[in-house]
Amino acid sequence: MSKYSGDYIQSTLDNEGKAILKETIPVNDLVVGYKKQFGIEVQHFFNGIKDIKIYECINTKYRFFYPFNIDGDGSFYQFLQKFDWYYMPWKWEHEMTKNTLNGHEKILEVGCGGLGFVDKMSKLGFDVTGLELNEDSVLKAKRNGFNVFNETIQEHSTGYFGKYDIVCSYQVVEHITNVKSFIQAQVDCLKKGGRLFISVPNNDSFIKYTKGGLLNFPPHHMGLWNTKSLTSLEALFNLKVEKVLFEPLQEYHFDWFVSSVFQKLVNKNKLVKLVFDRYTFKRLFRLFVRKNMSKIHGHSIMVIYKKV
Repeated sequence: MSKYSGDYIQSTLDNEGKAILKETIPVNDLVVGYKKQFGIEVQHFFNGIKDIKIYECINTKYRFFYPFNIDGDGSFYQFLQKFDWYYMPWKWEHEMTKNTLNGHEKILEVGCGGLGFVDKMSKLGFDVTGLELNEDSVLKAKRNGFNVFNETIQEHSTGYFGKYDIVCSYQVVEHITNVKSFIQAQVDCLKKGGRLFISVPNNDSFIKYTKGGLLNFPPHHMGLWNTKSLTSLEALFNLKVEKVLFEPLQEYHFDWFVSSVFQKLVNKNKLVKLVFDRYTFKRLFRLFVRKNMSKIHGHSIMVIYKKV
């Protein structure tokens, strides 16, 4: 499949570039981890594969998992829906999007999941369409009178070329293997001058200290984004970056932030170990974080693009 040999393969984002091997991960670590942490069996997604690899696109710094046929199916996501934290009805990126709109935009949400954004924006009077591959979510949307289609963005773009003022995807692109065609289809659905909103986990934020946790790996996530890779999209598509927004640290990520960053500080700084006992330093660190949550970059990043 690759036109490169050795530690290189073709980038999935930049078709003219190559990606270099950065890390190899034993599949058994993922299988055991998903079973232990979430009670879900994922062995069948790997089809006897012993190791998966992380490649980094040299031009864009986008990182992705290889091989490509190891992403979760509908039943995998239906299982994760059982956790109340999986589909939060209204999040930071939803609020940020709403605050940039004037009320007359025609909106497409790609991967509308828990339907929270579609629900609230519809009630606010917006013309909102959703795309979702989870059949249970689509049926729920229909029962509530929402305009939601059970189809991919690539399928949708063939009949709705240039139809939307806003196309948005929240915590979706990191699940996609074929990101090139996915993003191109989103752009195709936009009117000239329309805006694209993409929100993903920021792998340059504090989550890097724990590699984003188990759900940042297949079969859940297939790509790893940061500021560099997101802003590089304007060189690959008919887009111009308008704004880069960083999520402030949220209350539901407070303990994750403290535990991961604290451990990093302790491991790096010998002076801390000498001056403070571990408990005292952690208590002081928690107080500092609590007072500065609004200034600390949290889990996610959102980039707003304009179609030019």
